[in-house]
Amino acid sequence: MNMQRITLPILPLSLFLLPGGITRLRIFESRYLKMVRIASQGQGFVIQLHHKETKVSNKAWGSWVEIINFSQAEDGILEIDVKCKSLVEIESTYSDIDNLQHGDIKAMEHWSKTPATPVIDELSQSLQRVIESNYILRELYTETATDNPNWVVARWLEILPVHLTHKNVFIDKLTFEESKDFVKAIIYK
Repeated sequence: MNMQRITLPILPLSLFLLPGGITRLRIFESRYLKMVRIASQGQGFVIQLHHKETKVSNKAWGSWVEIINFSQAEDGILEIDVKCKSLVEIESTYSDIDNLQHGDIKAMEHWSKTPATPVIDELSQSLQRVIESNYILRELYTETATDNPNWVVARWLEILPVHLTHKNVFIDKLTFEESKDFVKAIIYK
């Protein structure tokens, strides 16, 4: 993906999201409501993997997301569904007057966006069962790509209850095969 550097708002969050991944966020702080206003003008925003207890990344990176749905929860809080379109390097950051962080970003290549041909029926079928049995996942993933091995492995990496420091290595150092083997080792232990 060729892209010039652009500046986007940044949301630091303990969330691992790969290209094609969808999640729901609850937005209530004024600086993040401002972020939603900026993001809804077309470019989106970046979710930067952040963990309070440990530093999970040697380099600044994040998931560049676009807002695909707005709703209001029963408690009145704004909920947005976002979809990751690319992983990005965050090259420099600054905070504005409202303490909203912004960063200059550049798209990163990632294995989840390259063609994969291996058949992974058992992982696909088990992921489909998980999505169908989980209300929120079923609501977020109205369209699935369980016939796409990259999509399947990426979704498993996102939902597996594995510490963020372990997931962090899957942003650039490992291939599809290594990612698939990691997922299989956990699921079929």
